[in-house]
Amino acid sequence: MTGRLLGVTAAALLALPLGAHAQSPSTGVRDRAADAIDFDSDKDKPESDAVLPPAPKPENLIKYDPGRPGSMSFYVDAASISVSPDGIVRFTSVAKGDGASQNVAFEGIRCATREKKTYAYGKADGSWSPVRDPQWSPLRTLTVEGYRFTLYQDYFCPARAIIGSAEEGVSALKRGGHPRAADATRVDPFNR
Repeated sequence: MTGRLLGVTAAALLALPLGAHAQSPSTGVRDRAADAIDFDSDKDKPESDAVLPPAPKPENLIKYDPGRPGSMSFYVDAASISVSPDGIVRFTSVAKGDGASQNVAFEGIRCATREKKTYAYGKADGSWSPVRDPQWSPLRTLTVEGYRFTLYQDYFCPARAIIGSAEEGVSALKRGGHPRAADATRVDPFNR
């Protein structure tokens, strides 16, 4: 009877959700950066209005390494970076593929809750197509949004703290990373 009870108890424990220490079902990678974040801390905090910036100009684009190989090149429009009093870094991201193809988006990252939001997508004519009812969603490490996680971790929210100004963000992009990000415990996406 004791062996059977122990086996049932062990099976029940294995069936429990693992929370922040769980591995992502799609990647099998443990997301250790989530361990110390209170994702609900700023959920009810009012957000300031996001003002759409002018279309990005080629001379304002700063290229950065998203941390994984691929055929796309990633840029942030330095002129579009802003840090709002409500703890949001907003910026225009540009992803360029082979040839003339590119994706442009005006986005925000909330450092305190490790979330992202897309406010609008850029059109070929330089205008914006606003997202209807944009919502905050969690930033994940190894997904198609990996470039956003790199911006969060290495440039705009080093050591899980928001940058103090747009100039600080531009400086981090130009040097290839924020100095505080190099000092912080880094997420190892390959769980080594």
